[in-house]
Amino acid sequence: MIMILNFMSMIVAKLHPVSNHDRKARMTHTAIPTLDTLISEWEAQQEAYIRHRSQRFEVVLDALGYRENPPRTVLDLGGGLGSFSRLILERFPDATVITLDADPALLEVARHNLAPFGTRSIIHEVNLRDPRWSDVLGGVRPDVAVSSTALHWLPNADLVALYGALAGIIVPGGIVLNADHFAGAPAASEFTRLAEADDAAAQRAAFSTGTPNWDEWWSRLGQREEFGALITERDRRFATIHDDPAPTAAFHVEALRIAGFREAGTLWQYLNDYVAYGVRG
Repeated sequence: MIMILNFMSMIVAKLHPVSNHDRKARMTHTAIPTLDTLISEWEAQQEAYIRHRSQRFEVVLDALGYRENPPRTVLDLGGGLGSFSRLILERFPDATVITLDADPALLEVARHNLAPFGTRSIIHEVNLRDPRWSDVLGGVRPDVAVSSTALHWLPNADLVALYGALAGIIVPGGIVLNADHFAGAPAASEFTRLAEADDAAAQRAAFSTGTPNWDEWWSRLGQREEFGALITERDRRFATIHDDPAPTAAFHVEALRIAGFREAGTLWQYLNDYVAYGVRG
């Protein structure tokens, strides 16, 4: 079964394969890391792969704050360990965030990460490729759905189906905001070359100062015995990934419009990093 997967592993393999020698040379940590340490290292690792990740989050948070009504019920699609969920909960004290993901290991970290918010944080393990994924909501209709660095891994047909499902459950006037890397141009284009060069420069700068890369971070999580079975299950679920062509920003915008969002477009862009949005009619 193919499930949602953070796209980082493919970028690492494609742009910057890490030799075992280099990996071992950089792994200087010996003590079993705390969950708080692992969360901090995750944020640093993600910033290495997404140069302006913090700004991208801020753009979405500001957009939600500028709307006529503050967010009340927010879906975080492919929310992982709760990075985006936490930011929303901190910014909007009256909001409830429902974090959805298929990764059992990251969701276990999310339970720790989001515990301070009590009942305002709801976490469900669910496969967004399942046509009945929204059953976990129990009839709750959100006014906002967000995603960060996750929906890229849905096959294109499932992405279209997800947008259609969101159009059916989000309240009128609600909004979807999807922050991710999209295919900005053909692989051989100058745009793509510049985007990949920028990614490589950001990663070199971060990893040279000791930020763990993708594989290293997962190795460190695996040092905690309680995550052994969860990581094994995660690896089983994500053993196969789809090979659909990467959708463009235009694809996302058109899919949102076809789904029934009365307005759709690009809210923010830095090279091949985008925030696409759709407003429910």
